[in-house]
Amino acid sequence: MSGLLLMTFDDFFVPEWSAVRGLFREYGARVTFFVSEPYRIDDDGWKRLRELADDGHTVGAHGYRHLWAPDRIAALGGDGYLAEDVTPCLAALRAHGFEAACFAYPVSRRDERSDAVLGGVFPRLRGGARHPAEGGLDTVDEIFTPVAELAGRRVLIGAGIDTGKLFKPAGVDDASVRSALVRAAGRQEAVTFYAHAVADSHECNHVSPARLETVLAQAAELGLDVLGFDDLDRSAQTSWAERNSAGFFGALPTPLPHSR
Repeated sequence: MSGLLLMTFDDFFVPEWSAVRGLFREYGARVTFFVSEPYRIDDDGWKRLRELADDGHTVGAHGYRHLWAPDRIAALGGDGYLAEDVTPCLAALRAHGFEAACFAYPVSRRDERSDAVLGGVFPRLRGGARHPAEGGLDTVDEIFTPVAELAGRRVLIGAGIDTGKLFKPAGVDDASVRSALVRAAGRQEAVTFYAHAVADSHECNHVSPARLETVLAQAAELGLDVLGFDDLDRSAQTSWAERNSAGFFGALPTPLPHSR
């Protein structure tokens, strides 16, 4: 049984995600794209998102207007919040052929009540953890889940690995990110990461293509499978070894040989 990397991306940066489509294929990685503000996506963006989904990546929901779930539930109640920010997001995705079965909390704001409300709609949710004041991401226990317990874990917590914001460097360093991958491999755990746009420089939160490739290369080096959230939900009753030997995931991309 090997560890897992659950690499996820948030918001509406479809052109930037599509630009590294070949990188995912090169490393045999499946990831998850949590889409918010779908009205920002043009026809070409929807086409590109379909291409990513056809490659085997997961498309999830992240809110129609990227609203903070606990605050809106407190103001409107659960049904009111769903009607305001979740149902319209699902409708927009469905109109373009996507059935989202997972949800990521905007700005990682969640509580027990929001988990109960959104857990009635989605099989799996993703929240977020704060970066440690000292030490690497390997010290943040929340972002790790034993692989054997994944089937019953409905809320997964991720750590942000962006490298910049507002055209300036920001976020954790490479050593901290690697420490989490090493822990996941050594303890047969799933570690969850999130990022936003993929770019060397961007006005919004972003991870550089170099950081992303380093993460995927290190996951491959350490024997971590890189899977999307839908891969987990459709396989809850089967062991990882059984699924891999039986080809459960279908045409999982074969990593290409690389020279760097």
